[in-house]
Amino acid sequence: MNDVVAAGTCCECGACVLVCPHNVIEYVDGKPKQTAKANAPFDSCGISEGVGCDVCASVCPRLWPREIHLRDALFGSERGYEGIFGVYRHIFVARTRQQDILARAQDGGVVTALLAWARETGRIDGAVVAAVGEGDAPCFPTPKVVTTVEQIKASASSWYTYCPNNRALEQVEAQGLTQVAFVGVPCQITPLRKMELVDPSFLLAAKKKPQVVSKQRGFLRGPAQRVAFSVGLFCTEVFRRELMTERIAQGMAIPLADVAKFNVKGEVLIYKKDGGIGKIPLEEAMHEYQRPECRHCGDFSAEMADIACGGVGTDHATIVVLRTQKAVDLWQAFAASAQVDMWPIEENKTAWNILQRLARRQRGRIPLGAPRSGTAPDLPQYSAKREADQAIESISAAGKPAAEIDACLDAAYAGAARPVAVAACAAGEPIPGDPGDPAEGAKRKLPPPPTPAQGGASP
Repeated sequence: MNDVVAAGTCCECGACVLVCPHNVIEYVDGKPKQTAKANAPFDSCGISEGVGCDVCASVCPRLWPREIHLRDALFGSERGYEGIFGVYRHIFVARTRQQDILARAQDGGVVTALLAWARETGRIDGAVVAAVGEGDAPCFPTPKVVTTVEQIKASASSWYTYCPNNRALEQVEAQGLTQVAFVGVPCQITPLRKMELVDPSFLLAAKKKPQVVSKQRGFLRGPAQRVAFSVGLFCTEVFRRELMTERIAQGMAIPLADVAKFNVKGEVLIYKKDGGIGKIPLEEAMHEYQRPECRHCGDFSAEMADIACGGVGTDHATIVVLRTQKAVDLWQAFAASAQVDMWPIEENKTAWNILQRLARRQRGRIPLGAPRSGTAPDLPQYSAKREADQAIESISAAGKPAAEIDACLDAAYAGAARPVAVAACAAGEPIPGDPGDPAEGAKRKLPPPPTPAQGGASP
């Protein structure tokens, strides 16, 4: 609460509220708030201060480990290539062939088409998306769990105001869904991945019984275990609500109910239902209406997602980045359905160059902070084995009997394998031809796009 919420870095994803095992915090006015004890300080958690918990902090995307510290834990030695935009196996440009999707899509309609195909073929039983639906104010999406192809198609487009998609994972559990696709911006993908990767040994404490450890582990791991695959959306920032209510509705006299969709292509484009297009200079929108919380995010291209997508530098098409083997297998099956056109990234050099610039700029804009924030220089890669060793050493020093430690460890891992080695992977294969950092005062040279043989095309 002090290091994130009071510090102004909270991205409002709601993941901490989702995983809180003891109903200590709730999502109030876009932020987590301690509501368990009204007369207690805002940062008070009786459970954490008593038997111990900290599940909320372990999944927060604004605390260490951040995306760059999780590469070893997620990708291991099978990293493919690495660039300023993260680890990837394939990068290319694509567009759906389904005209009904393309008509309302943000760019190439790839995300919507992929989700619809995955639902039709039974690979997922639903998807978590942000959408404007019945009961929502125009232009202001809310988290949705969609379970039909029609609902998936209706969720196409982005609205550029923040929507805490992670909170919808509670609905996923309530509806009994077990294999959903999760679509979100980078600060929503990272907590999902931390739920999966953070070693549960931190749950051990001197006074804690196995039953409590088991409950906390269930909240830590549960939401991510119901996600079949994740799709991350490229994101520089989202805007405050006032962009819609003041600048567009009042300043431009465009009723929000008349807006069909938005896009950002060097300027903010407002597509009206009557076919007209309103425009706002991007520099103005960023200066006047950018959420201040977004300035603490260094992840432009959803580096922790299975698949990352965005429309920078493309014309009605989508850059697709396949990061994991799961993504490669899924895409190969999707491509075989003949529903999508694909082009190598070297045929879209402008898009490649913009991706490089935006990813590098965002990586370098985060204010330096304390090691706990994950923004201090030279922080190590996250290692489950190292964290587990430290947790066991600490709890042993506290005098907890070995048998009780083993019982709590069994509850923490719940049959999953315990870490047996420190992951210390060498850097993956860099972008072929990357000229590296420029000499002082010199203009940065951008690396050339990879060829198809170097991961620059669909698998």
